[in-house]
Amino acid sequence: MKQMLKLGFVLALFASVACVMLALVNNLTAPAIAAAKEAEVNAGLAVVFEQAENFVKAADFVPDTATTIKVETLYLAKQGEEVVGAVVQATGPTYDKATILLGIDLSRTITGVRFLSISDTPGFGQRATEPAFYMQFTGKTADDAFVTGKDVDTISGATITSKGVAQIVKYAAYVAGAYLADNYGGAAGSGEAPVIAGPATVFTYEDACLSLFPPEQYPDATFTEINTDLYRIVRNMLVEKQYIVTVGGKTVGAMAAVRGQTYHDGGVVLTAVDMNRNIIGARIIELNDSPNIGQLTLEESFYSQFAGKPVDGTLSVAGDIDAISGATITSACIADIVKVGAMEAAWVATSRGGAGAPAGSDSYPLNEIYLEE
Repeated sequence: MKQMLKLGFVLALFASVACVMLALVNNLTAPAIAAAKEAEVNAGLAVVFEQAENFVKAADFVPDTATTIKVETLYLAKQGEEVVGAVVQATGPTYDKATILLGIDLSRTITGVRFLSISDTPGFGQRATEPAFYMQFTGKTADDAFVTGKDVDTISGATITSKGVAQIVKYAAYVAGAYLADNYGGAAGSGEAPVIAGPATVFTYEDACLSLFPPEQYPDATFTEINTDLYRIVRNMLVEKQYIVTVGGKTVGAMAAVRGQTYHDGGVVLTAVDMNRNIIGARIIELNDSPNIGQLTLEESFYSQFAGKPVDGTLSVAGDIDAISGATITSACIADIVKVGAMEAAWVATSRGGAGAPAGSDSYPLNEIYLEE
């Protein structure tokens, strides 16, 4: 007992000493790190706005944090005492995230763009830091479209990064241009503020039901959960809920919520079918996956692909479903969950008078890409 107490005391002493040392190291290095970051920014200011003689941080600039892109700091670019433009520091989502400096003059023309940081994939996303990519923004105006594949060249193999950077540049240029127009006689913009899409989110069951069976098409629809104690394993997936959907006492469809594997910790998808074994749609209820990558399956452009497909057809990412670039595994997994959900919902619909399953439909194929990981 005494030996255990002694060991505990020694470990506590070591932990206390370590904490004190870490605090001392942090106090000693924090000013140096801050100074290094400031020096990096100051060097970048002159690079993105070469015509300026000096830069002054705009004390009245309020950081723009209303969207997923944060325009954090604005510096006035000066020639003598005359303001000739501005440089902004902005951070936003790419494949992961990036922070840039962007210079813009009073005519709303971009004078330069440089990265302060980017945490995207080495070998692909990191190619955004090459002059061949970021130099293309110089000379564009804040009113350009910044559409990848049209007026912005895309990095091969890094579409998400390319789109993310273009969106950061577009929004940062708009904010800086608007500030110069409001305060220093800069040219006014030709349109509304660019719409910066926020991250898509999962559906609640209530919202998913109303989205799959909209009131204008299914007036007074009733959603009744059946088999409320249902937790059944099908193809290594868990069928958690089943619903019948009725309008005026007539069954018009059925739904099944299925939990399955994704790239990370899995998710739940609610799939709806009509009485003729067609998929009405699928809505993601839960998804634990990579931000900015796997989470892109939450976008309507992805999950809307399932609507109208036959329950008994295939949902292969090799031809039936377009996978999210950089998130093939998650895309395939969601498609498999939808397939199982559609089959389970169709079984419920059949038991309520819906079309029966064709022979051999029970042995349907899945993508099963996650099994290869």
